[in-house]
Amino acid sequence: MDILRKELNEVYASQSLQSETLPQAWVAETRSIADNFVRVTDGCAVITDASCDRCYVYSGNFGVLLGYSEEGPSSVEVDSSDEDAVYDRIHPEDLVDKRLLEYEFFKSVDKKDSEDKLHFIARCRLRMRDKHGVYRVVENSTQLIRLSPHGKIWLILCTYCLSSNTDAGDGIAPNIMNTKTGDIKYLSFGSRRAEILSAREKEVLMLIRDGKPSKQIADILGISIHTVNRHRQNIIEKLSVGNSIEAVTAATLMKLL
Repeated sequence: MDILRKELNEVYASQSLQSETLPQAWVAETRSIADNFVRVTDGCAVITDASCDRCYVYSGNFGVLLGYSEEGPSSVEVDSSDEDAVYDRIHPEDLVDKRLLEYEFFKSVDKKDSEDKLHFIARCRLRMRDKHGVYRVVENSTQLIRLSPHGKIWLILCTYCLSSNTDAGDGIAPNIMNTKTGDIKYLSFGSRRAEILSAREKEVLMLIRDGKPSKQIADILGISIHTVNRHRQNIIEKLSVGNSIEAVTAATLMKLL
């Protein structure tokens, strides 16, 4: 149920980092920063390499609490640009807004001059499920930690720590701070969330939820079975699920209906 991954991957691809020579010593340097963060906070830190489909996940006892690691500090290299093992623990509703925040963050930072890109950090509050199935409130941040030699988005640091505020509140409280000026931009994704599925896709999905087969859905909506099936496929792709039943469950958890 990792929605909007395609859009984020397109942001990474637009950097055209394959045309640059990227110093691998910089990767080692940023991995060391993530490792040190975990040693200090006992939380979790992820370095994403936008030049390839890879990330580096470091976790302290927070990882043990999540069930991500068995004991003590750990680190793992993952052949994916997303920390799936961590994202799988995020409440589905919060994951939608976190993805929207990340997309807004990267799109806005990408427009900045190179000397300004490192001065922004996206922050939010998430509910993450621990190994006992209990949702914990977590403070999350995302920032660029290293630009490419040509000033493009390259190495990204994402951190997670248990929050002292156990009240999940209403939504993830997304914001983007300019760490140089102290300015904070508070965000709301209500309208963007509503646009993830089209009005017709929502109609089709609600009828699927009610147990209606494609022929009956076509008759109710006055469209062809081919169009119904096309909507089904679009919904499945948008919600990153395997079938229509999973799509109903995902959309309900994400509060998209």
